[in-house]
Order: sequence, then structure tokens, then C-alpha cells
Amino acid sequence: MKFQGIDDEDELRINMDPMIDCVFQLILFFLVTTAFIRLEQDLSINLPVQSRELKVKPPPARPVVVNVRYAIDEKGRPSFYYHIENERISLPALTINLSRAKVRNKDQAVIIRGDRNVKWEHVAAVMSCCGQAGITKVSATVEVSDKR
Repeated sequence: MKFQGIDDEDELRINMDPMIDCVFQLILFFLVTTAFIRLEQDLSINLPVQSRELKVKPPPARPVVVNVRYAIDEKGRPSFYYHIENERISLPALTINLSRAKVRNKDQAVIIRGDRNVKWEHVAAVMSCCGQAGITKVSATVEVSDKR
């Protein structure tokens, strides 16, 4: 049974206009961005001549942030975890990572962020790892309250 108004040709036709519009927009975008990059590379600059070499201080290294987290395990006992860059780490591995950071930068700093419920011995363990790695710039962070 064939309905009036519907041809076989109309059923099989795919409208390509939106896809062609998208392709042209992508081509235009890439042409515009490559033109800016080419302009930056083509600039020739005559640099001034300095009679002596300037001593430039390297930027300070990003401090290593050690988080000491408090959690309750499956049995309901408190447990403590050490994290660097959101990765759980043990104390021996922490010492190794801090030693590597000290080798990369002799002025490496460490910031210890301890949870409010963490006992002092766990923060002291991180400080001991810093001492074993030879890092002397160690600080701890606290939250400052506006109440007095």
C-alpha cells in the first residue's frame, strides 16, 4: 500500500546542510588561529646587547603539600593516611619523594596540612620524613577563625 505525498526519493534523502555548515565553521576557525600563530613567529626582534651577564634568580619551586587525613575504617577504628597530590602514600615512600624533591631543588619547601582530628604524632612523623630528606623549610597550615 502506497500513501499519497510520500515518494521513495524523499525517504532516502539525507540533509547535508547542517554538516557542511559545521565543516565550514571549523575550517574558518583553524584558518584564523593559524594566522595568529604565524604572525607571532614571523616577528623579528632586535634585542639590545648587554655588556655583562645578568644573574637571574630561578622562580621558587612549588612547595610539596602533604595532607594528613583522618578516616574511620570498616571496623570503626580511626586511621590516618598521608597524601601527596591526592595520592595515598606511606611514610617510607614519603621520605623517598621528599628526597627526590630536595635533589631537584635545594630550597624545597613542604607544607603540612593535618586534619583537625589527627594526633600530633602523625604530623611529627611527616616532619621527621622532611628531616631525613634534608628539607628544613617546613610549615603547617591552620584555619584562621574570625571569632576572638
